[in-house]
Amino acid sequence: MRSFYLILTMLLLGMPLQAVTEKKVEIPKDEKWDKNDERDNSSPKLYKDDFNVYVYSEKQLDNLTIGITDMQGNVYHQEVTTVPACMYYAISIESFPAGTYYISVIQGSSYVIGTFQK
Repeated sequence: MRSFYLILTMLLLGMPLQAVTEKKVEIPKDEKWDKNDERDNSSPKLYKDDFNVYVYSEKQLDNLTIGITDMQGNVYHQEVTTVPACMYYAISIESFPAGTYYISVIQGSSYVIGTFQK
């Protein structure tokens, strides 16, 4: 019954159900993200589960370059996109072979770089 109220609350607040139904692990990262003040939460957070890597931000991020490469530099994903505020932007890694990958999220001179295992 408690989970019903949680899902109902998330629906009413417009939060994605995906955040409740899938177990995500935060990707360790190195970042240099320009912040206007200490309360600015625009720095993207990186998560992954068995099937996807997620980019999340509390503010909309426009003209965001997202790239995923393996340790040898082979490009598996490259795009310029917009990540809507308070939404998990999913990138499928289902077809990637097992291994270690770098993910980079760049907007102008700001960046977040992480590594993850598949």
